[in-house]
Amino acid sequence: MTLAKVSSIVSITMASIHRRPDSQYWHAAYFGPDGRRILRSTKQSDRQAALAVALEYERASKLARRGELVEAQAREVLKDIMKRADIGETLQSPTIKSHFEGWLASKQARKSERTAERYKTAVNFFLKTLGKRANMTLTSLTARDVESFLDARTAEDLSPATVSLDVKIISGALNAARRLGLIPTNPAEAVELPEVESTERGTFSPAEVKLLVDTAEGEWKLLIPLAYYTAARLGDCCRLQWDGVDLGAGTLTYTQSKTGKKVTVPLHPDMLARLNKLAGTDKPEVFLLPKLASQRVSGRRGLSEDFKKIVRKAGLDLQTVKGTGKQMFSKRTFHSLRHTSNSEMANKGVSAEVRMGVTGHKSTREHQKYTHLEMDTRRAAVEKIPSLG
Repeated sequence: MTLAKVSSIVSITMASIHRRPDSQYWHAAYFGPDGRRILRSTKQSDRQAALAVALEYERASKLARRGELVEAQAREVLKDIMKRADIGETLQSPTIKSHFEGWLASKQARKSERTAERYKTAVNFFLKTLGKRANMTLTSLTARDVESFLDARTAEDLSPATVSLDVKIISGALNAARRLGLIPTNPAEAVELPEVESTERGTFSPAEVKLLVDTAEGEWKLLIPLAYYTAARLGDCCRLQWDGVDLGAGTLTYTQSKTGKKVTVPLHPDMLARLNKLAGTDKPEVFLLPKLASQRVSGRRGLSEDFKKIVRKAGLDLQTVKGTGKQMFSKRTFHSLRHTSNSEMANKGVSAEVRMGVTGHKSTREHQKYTHLEMDTRRAAVEKIPSLG
């Protein structure tokens, strides 16, 4: 574009505004940081508003020419442009702390209590690592800040898996900011995560599971078989409700707390017999395990630790080993019952697709082809799990 082709020239010191005969918008003409003349649209049809925008363009250019246009000043210039042009929208500039706290609040409303608490732990440590920088604008966050967080967590002798998960949580919050247009890129993506050596989860033999049931007391005598026959997680087992049990069809339906996925599994004949016997007592209970349903799952006083006590009382080995961090790791926990039932079906030749239908695992790319699994097929798979009777 050349100045000879525009009309309605209005000079304003060094900056000026121009408008083409066929355009509704005024253009600002000013000298850039390199001394070259720039002609840029103000996106304003009102002459006074266009003048205001042109002046701010020139002010930003002068600051840049002197090497003084830091981020904070640039944002102020943009705010002034929007204010002088009477633009209703405001420039979003949340602090690092406010963004992460808002993101955390949204996760706490949608995630399980345990998952939300895990997110909170990572975010709190991240903000603590930043110190006073947490009150700076989100756009000031750099990859080095995330690396410093990673280094701080690693220095606490945590396992690589724990540290890696912490960084992934922070990265998730920053991805949300990027999608909202608050930052152009996610600085956490430039950080190399530590290598994680997977520790194989232990399993129980059918005879050992029977020994656990015989050793257990109260509602644990039903809880352990439930996990063994349905491959459901501890929290889901404890909160199973009678309205999800269809004794006639021999099925159990529940929603996984971790994934939010609704799963219907066929009941093993032994499990069906146990539930029929319990249903015959005619107790007006909502939960299959009313006493355990209200108890905490994790933590030092949680049901996970209570299960370990049962394992020890039964004389079985928890297979405790030293993890990659400073903590000890038990390979055989309540979650091992989920691995046990899955392994038993696999050892009997049940396909991965059918097993995933029983366990409710997320589908891999290959398994996404399968949108429906017949209940008879799943029933046959479950019945391959050795009976405890």
